[in-house]
Parts: sequence; C-alpha cells; structure tokens
Amino acid sequence: MASLLIQDDFFINTLSPKPGIVIWYSRIPDIIALILRNGNYHNFKPMVNEIFKKNDFTQSFLSETELDVVNGFKALKKQVEWISGRYMIKKMAAHFFLTDTPLDTITLSYLDEGAPFVSGHPHIPLSLSHSNEYTAVACNFSTVHPIGIDIEIIARMPDLPFLNTAFTQNELLLLERNAPCVFKNWTIKEAFLKYIKKGFNESLHKVEVIHGEIFHHRIKADVDIFSHTIDSGYILSLVCGRS
Repeated sequence: MASLLIQDDFFINTLSPKPGIVIWYSRIPDIIALILRNGNYHNFKPMVNEIFKKNDFTQSFLSETELDVVNGFKALKKQVEWISGRYMIKKMAAHFFLTDTPLDTITLSYLDEGAPFVSGHPHIPLSLSHSNEYTAVACNFSTVHPIGIDIEIIARMPDLPFLNTAFTQNELLLLERNAPCVFKNWTIKEAFLKYIKKGFNESLHKVEVIHGEIFHHRIKADVDIFSHTIDSGYILSLVCGRS
C-alpha cells in the first residue's frame, strides 16, 4: 500500500493489485473536510439533505447538472457518499489520463447495466464502492476488461438469516464462522456481480466463493481476486479478468 498526496496534507491510499489496475480509497470525513467549506459532517447519517451551492465547495469539481443530482437526494448520508465518490473518480481520471482537465468538466456516464465510466472514455473500466466512513474507486488502465470493487465495514458476526441470504449451503459448509472471513467473502461476491455488470440484478446465490475461487451458476469463473483489510475494520475486494 502507498499514499498519494492530493492537496496540502490530504493523502489518498493507493493499491495496485496487478499491472494497470489502481485502487484508491479514503475516509469520507477526510474528503468532506477537504472539499466543503463547512466540512463538519461527522454525524451526517441521521440528518436530512442539504441544498448545496457552488460556493459551498473549496474547489470546483461538480457541474451544474451534478449539483442538481446531489440536491435531489433526500438524505445527507447519500449526498456525502455521492460527492465523495464523484470527487475520487474525477481526481483519479485527472491524475492518470485527463491531466490538466478541469474537474467540473469531467463527467460520468453509465452503461445500461449501471456501471460507471468517464464520459468519452467507455474503454477504461471503473468501479466504485462505499461503506460507512470509507469510499473506494478502482480503474483498469491496461485492458478494456471490466473490474468490480466492493468495500464493507467488518461489523459483528452476522446472524444465521443473513448468512442464509448471502451464501449458499455449499459455501456455509466451508465458510469460517468469523466476521472477517464472512465479510471478505461477501465483498468478493459483490465485486464479482459488478465485474459481470449485474449488480443487484443477480442473486447472491448464483455466485459462490469456495476455496478462494468464484463459481457463477456452478461454473468456475476465470478471474483474479484481490482482498485488502483496512485498519482491521474494513475489507475491500476487487475482481478482474485473469491474464
């Protein structure tokens, strides 16, 4: 793991699980403190939405259309997550392939299945995830093959109804019954669904993680899996094509 200085003393954590693939992740409160003049949103979860204006931000990175999208959300939590993810993706694009491009002119589009890409660059796969206080983005600069990333807080050990919803009986027979292992396998499943551009449109029971391999509809997937624990409190996983 390395850190990338973005501005003043703000660092983004970076990972490169294989050549051409880059993961950035950071704490949402740190991002908000950097980009909002009133960055005191440490307890934003129970709060209703705010109406943001251009001058509420310390730097211009949202277009007018994007600002309308933000102000259309009904909860501040959703607004803060969306703003943080959008900032990270735009900074990544500007850092790697849209250098000297104003951030507020970098826009995102979405495939029919919901996967994001930088407008005008659909050949560069992106993936985005957030959980609690962290957001993570990933980009594949080496090929046009898709990627999928998921990050989750490692909460207490889930109960049996959750396990039965998230995992098949085959998986449960082999799954270590501790929270880090459960959430690791859960993030792998979620990342794979993004990789195949299914997201919430495919049942978690159609994807099995067994002995470190992914099986989709009982067929072994030809993919690489990368997982990383953050400060013992979060786990992120990335799925990409095997090469």
